[in-house]
Amino acid sequence: MNKNRNRIPFLMAITIFFTHTLLIIGYNSKPPRLTVVIVVDQFAHSYIDKLAPYFKYGLKFFLENGVDFTNAHHPAGQPGTATGHASLSSGTCAKDHGFVSNSWYMNGKKTACDDDNSENAYVLSPEGTYDYGKSSHMLMVDNLSDQCVLHSEPRSAFTSYSISLKSRSAIATAGVLGKPLWIDEKTGCFTSSKAYFNSLPQWVKRFNNTHDLGAQKTVTWERMYQKSPYAYNFFNINNYDYTRTGHTMLNRPLPVRDESNPKNPGHWFEKTPYANKLLLDCAQECIKVHVSRKHKDRLLLWVCLSPLDKVAHEYGPYSMEAIDMIYHLDKQLQQFIRGVYRTIGKHETAFVLTADHGIMPIPELLHKNGLVQARRIERIDFIKRINELLHKNHGIGEVVIAHKGQELVLDHAMMEEYDNAKQNAIITDIKQYVLQEPGIKRVWSSQELLHMPTQPNTIEDNIKNQLFTGRIGSIVVQTHPYTVITHWPQGASHKTPYDYDTHVPLIVYHPGRFEKRHVRQRVVVQQLANTLAELLNIQKPSASTYEILPELFDPEYK
Repeated sequence: MNKNRNRIPFLMAITIFFTHTLLIIGYNSKPPRLTVVIVVDQFAHSYIDKLAPYFKYGLKFFLENGVDFTNAHHPAGQPGTATGHASLSSGTCAKDHGFVSNSWYMNGKKTACDDDNSENAYVLSPEGTYDYGKSSHMLMVDNLSDQCVLHSEPRSAFTSYSISLKSRSAIATAGVLGKPLWIDEKTGCFTSSKAYFNSLPQWVKRFNNTHDLGAQKTVTWERMYQKSPYAYNFFNINNYDYTRTGHTMLNRPLPVRDESNPKNPGHWFEKTPYANKLLLDCAQECIKVHVSRKHKDRLLLWVCLSPLDKVAHEYGPYSMEAIDMIYHLDKQLQQFIRGVYRTIGKHETAFVLTADHGIMPIPELLHKNGLVQARRIERIDFIKRINELLHKNHGIGEVVIAHKGQELVLDHAMMEEYDNAKQNAIITDIKQYVLQEPGIKRVWSSQELLHMPTQPNTIEDNIKNQLFTGRIGSIVVQTHPYTVITHWPQGASHKTPYDYDTHVPLIVYHPGRFEKRHVRQRVVVQQLANTLAELLNIQKPSASTYEILPELFDPEYK
């Protein structure tokens, strides 16, 4: 009797030891074979703050089951598509990865971030190739996709794909060794370039054949919740006074292929929820081809969903179109998640939900409702007035050739004709004039800002994070909140260093390991790449110096 009694403390100690061990290693300590990073273009965190009570499906699933970093930011002065996607995948800022914007000026010529004129990067077309190319050759660092492919094993291939409407999103996340796919605007089919494929994989060709957009003439976008009295009861949701089209897209036939716009016949379709469905269906097919329950191959898949960005630029984040797009995405993500689990299983999969940047409300709408500091500065007129001043003061031609993001671009060839004293006088006059413009807060020369000491997580430091030598303008402009410099006379924009543009969702979900928690500590999206590298047991992107996300691998949070 005493012998059995003495064994009880021993058995309890053994039980406690194994329980503690399980807590440390986690229920699901194996690296997932499938990692899906869903990047919703322009999905500001403010959408979640506003719409979360009405989520019923996939977005609700992520919020309730994942580790939700509620205070995640892009530490950038000009948050944008190329910059945000490159930051997420490389774990670095634009000052390191080089994608300072979707495009920039080099030697006075505008250059897209993914342009590549070499023949070995020509974009694939139905007849062979187009006479222009796309690649990541201007991305100056390796990224998570590259590291995944480098960690392939003889019995276990590690592949990375990125799927998007936009070439820049797909390329910024695929890197050099990943495989980007994007929509060819001329045909409406998925394509890529010879930098990644000699020809499109058979599964992509099959998908294009079975999803021929030309076969359906029109689509009609119907509201997700037809009878709900609350889901659309928001400020100015039906105000079209300051939108680019002036009328709603809902409940009217929209052409799938608008041949009156030969440059981009799919410009209506890509702003509808059906475009998200097309991207998610392609992602589902990619998963079926590259991972299954029968083999050990691994896949990192970036799903870059652009339609919200396209529609909100037109209509603004308060619009019926933007809000209903998110409600449809909520339902579509549930269907996608279920399809993934049928293919490979729940515990073999990790999900991430995040965004490349946020969005600023339409300034005229804010101004009308009392925020009188909100304003739009017309870019072409702004540049014209600066050049007129410089001609008057210095007798020179049009030295300011462009405004990109928050920077004024000068004609370097013209500036080099003058001595240092005159160059400094020109830059001083530009700065003084710009500071007099209503809505402008601060102005620096790029060299002045590059050498200025800044503190992390400040506006000045975030703007400085954007500066990559050779790809930045000579003058850096910081607007006041809710002021935008743009050539668009209507609609919404981003690319400012304020919370509405930088604060984005970041949710990580890996069943049994990363789940059911809210983390309110401030984090930056650059921490994601190194976190996933840790999860996948691979090398982190080489240029990243950021810590992994908190409360994921620490035993006390298991």
